This record gives sequence, C-alpha cells and structure tokens, in this order.
Amino acid sequence: MIKFNRLFFIYFGSFFFLAYGLIVAVDPYDKLGINLFGFKTKAVASSRDNKFYMLESSKTNYEAFIIGSSTAHKYHTEDLERLTGLKTFNYAVQHTTPEDYVAIINHIKSKFTPKLIVLQIAFVDLDKNYETDKILYSSPLKDFLGENSKNTYVKADIFSNNYITLDALRDTFRVIFINLFGEIRHQYLEHGNYIPQKDGTGPIEVVQFSHNNWKLDENRVNLLKKIQSESRSSGIKLVVISAPLSIDHFNRIQADDHMRESFALYKKTAQEIFDEFHDFTNEDVKNFNTKEYFGNSTHPTRKYSTIILEKVWSPK
Repeated sequence: MIKFNRLFFIYFGSFFFLAYGLIVAVDPYDKLGINLFGFKTKAVASSRDNKFYMLESSKTNYEAFIIGSSTAHKYHTEDLERLTGLKTFNYAVQHTTPEDYVAIINHIKSKFTPKLIVLQIAFVDLDKNYETDKILYSSPLKDFLGENSKNTYVKADIFSNNYITLDALRDTFRVIFINLFGEIRHQYLEHGNYIPQKDGTGPIEVVQFSHNNWKLDENRVNLLKKIQSESRSSGIKLVVISAPLSIDHFNRIQADDHMRESFALYKKTAQEIFDEFHDFTNEDVKNFNTKEYFGNSTHPTRKYSTIILEKVWSPK
C-alpha cells in the first residue's frame, strides 16, 4: 500500500509538473509574456491585440467608435452608421475596466480624429475588487496608458490560479493545434464587428454574478472624469450607456441591501460624471426576457443592442 501511494504521488506529480510546464511555455491567455515556441497567435481570445492591429492597418477613416467590454460586442457598426451617418469601428474587448478605456481612447486619438465615442460601462467597472485584466499590460495597448502606466504593471505570478485548471490545459492544446495544423481564425469581422451567432433557447442563464463585495474605486472614477473632460475639450461627443443586465440578474442585485445600494451609487456616479448618460439597467428589461434579446444575463444579442442604439438616437 505504501509503495502504491508512493508511485501514485510520483506519477501524479510528474504529470502535474509536465502539464503545468506546457501551459506556462504556451501561456495561452498571454498573462506571463512567455512565447517559448514562437507561436503566431497565443491567446485564446486576444481581443485587445486583434482590435489594436485591425485599427493600425485600417485604411478607413473612422469617425465614431464603440468601446466597452464583451457586453458591447453586439453593437453593430452599420447600425450606428445608419443612425449617425458616421463611419464606425467597434473597439469592444473582453474584461475591461476604465484603465482599458483610457488606453483605447488614446490609441484611437493617435490615429484618428473621432467625432463620436459610444462608451458602455458596467457595474463591475467601478468595483475596486474587480481586477484589471493583466492581458492589458502585455498587449500593444500598454503603450497608450500614459501616466496610468506608472506602478500599474504587475506581472502575473507564474503559479497563476488561471493556469491550474483543466480549461487552461485544454486551451493550451487548442493554441498548439491552431498554430501547427489549423487556420488561425479571429472572432471579429470587418470594422471590429463580432461574428454572427444564432439565438439560443431556454431560460437566460445568470452569469458573472460577483457583486457581493462591490466597493467604489475612486481611482477609476477619476479616470472616467478625465475621459469626459478630455472628450469635452477635444470636441468629441461622448455618449455613455449602462451595460444592460437581464431581469433575473437585475432582481438578484435588488434583493440584496448592499448590492442594491452599490448599484444605485454606480448609476448616480455615472450620471454625475458624464454629460450624456443613458440608463438601460432597470426594470424595463423585463420586457426583453428571452434568448432573442440576451445570450446570457450580461450579454445582450445584436437585436437588443440595436434597440438600445435606436432608443438613444431615435427615442420616439
């Protein structure tokens, strides 16, 4: 029995260290800055890199930009163009915070003279406990953080919790396969639009519900104030939209005293900062409680995203 246990731990330990070593060498989420095999594409969903280089190589003279987290992916550029007459690029990326918005806007202004920026902000954006994605600091956008780059880059620990998972091992093999045998495909089409997806079926799943310890981050509040101030002085029309949540997600927030008060503070803060703020996170969302309008509780479909744009530019 002792011999069996010893062999088990030897084999299990060897497998663990080999598997983890492979994950670190591939660095599938681009958190460690390692590319041992020189792969052309590493990150499973490197939206910051994808959007950055799409804009860098574009010959289109964009005048309007959509910015936000993955919840803003479904704002289609042709819908905003129809409503405003401005050529539009969607610069939404995964897991954003105001640090991302500063870098993205600085990148935009380095190449274009924007007339309109549509910024979607979410409840989590102002949460001090919601970490900025470290991928930002290894992406090309890191060079556009300006003064916000000081003391912000914290290299991920090599023993990152994100990498001690079966998902990370699966994504490591996916990155290897794509680079060696497959076609490198990205999630985005021309002008930064997201790939089309069919509506799902069944109830809307409540996901990414992590608001229990929400605490207002004054540093991020100041970043948003700076975005508004610089937009005003540059003559850029800044339209800010609250990221919509499904009615079940919204009701869960309202059912908890701390979350309800925090949610009210988030919206009050946004209303005080921005010259034009549109609240789409309220009880009216009960009228859109199907998969036709929400893929899950934090990700609206293109149809609902279009309705939001039309409510802002054509209220009637």
